[in-house]
Amino acid sequence: MRLLWILLSLSLLSSSVFADVVIEGFKMPESVAQDKNGNIYVSEIGERDVDKDGKITMIDKSGNLTTIVDDLYDPKGLVLFDNKIYVTDRDVVVEVDIENKTSAVYAGTMQFPRSPVFLNDIDVDDKGNLYVSDSGDFKSTGQIFIIKTTGEIETIFEDERNLIKAPNGLLLDENTLYVLDWAGEFFEADLNKKSFKKIAEGFNGGDGIAKVKDTFFLSSWLEGKLYKLISGKAELINDKFEAAADISLSQDNKKVYIPDMKAGTLTILDVN
Repeated sequence: MRLLWILLSLSLLSSSVFADVVIEGFKMPESVAQDKNGNIYVSEIGERDVDKDGKITMIDKSGNLTTIVDDLYDPKGLVLFDNKIYVTDRDVVVEVDIENKTSAVYAGTMQFPRSPVFLNDIDVDDKGNLYVSDSGDFKSTGQIFIIKTTGEIETIFEDERNLIKAPNGLLLDENTLYVLDWAGEFFEADLNKKSFKKIAEGFNGGDGIAKVKDTFFLSSWLEGKLYKLISGKAELINDKFEAAADISLSQDNKKVYIPDMKAGTLTILDVN
């Protein structure tokens, strides 16, 4: 059934009349990314309170599903770099070799300056350095790390002027790191100046960030909503999700992918 939905989705995406596409059948999908070849990767947490049933699923352009790895605990944010997937998994970061379908811990708990509690989102710069959010207890213990290609891990933001509470979504844009906090606030951090400021608020249970030019797309997990943000002004795009998780854009920046964790779906929306 899921393959049928995917084939239908792909045909809709290639047609001139675009409709919102919904792919069903995932088990708590949390994050998504598309590679340059058009393959889509989805992290699936799996069943609640069941260990080692988390996985990464690939959807190719023909609608075929391939399980890349299926030995993770609760995989969440993922990012692609150099034919590898880097994914947060509870209190570690895992490196997944797509070609060989293998996984290994890339950054273990004890390597962090302070033991992470709830690693959540992840992004990467053009050198391969990883930026990772730790949502902590979702109240006031959040922090953001950089995992350098040398293996060194540093805390770059931690309770910054009491603004950060539970950082979730991350988006790196050159030397600017955008942070969407679970408390609903949206921040801009200058990595060179180490400055940190709030640019918007009102996204309760904030989760994912995507950006096209000067337009941001922000998801609210708690409220099941997707917003568009331009010049600090938010516009509600869709409020029909059950739990809109970690969103991302297609390679051509024309579509936004929204995993709905509770519904078990992946929705594809045209952003033009």
